[in-house]
Amino acid sequence: MTANERDVASRVLRAMGHPVRLGILDVLRDGPKTVTELFQELGCTQSSMSLQLQTLEASGLVSSRREGAFKHCTLRNRDVLNMMECLRLHLHTYLTGRGLDFVSELETSKKDSLS
Repeated sequence: MTANERDVASRVLRAMGHPVRLGILDVLRDGPKTVTELFQELGCTQSSMSLQLQTLEASGLVSSRREGAFKHCTLRNRDVLNMMECLRLHLHTYLTGRGLDFVSELETSKKDSLS
């Protein structure tokens, strides 16, 4: 990686470094959602959601389009899901190595995303 690529990569990783933003990326794995759908599913306020989306859009992870009164959000590049899966695997290894039960949580999460 070049110095410039490391700089850009660190900005992308910082943009992912918030529980709500990780939640947004995870929810968008199933396809486009409106801002209303996102904040209702993740349990935060609309203003908080808007701020988190601005960060994800600025880093190139999410794009949005207006359709009437609604703002529709989507993953800009689905390759981010590969990073999310690597993160899940890392957490599984990290937490399991400490005797924490992450496996059942991971399985529940996968089942929820399939239904």
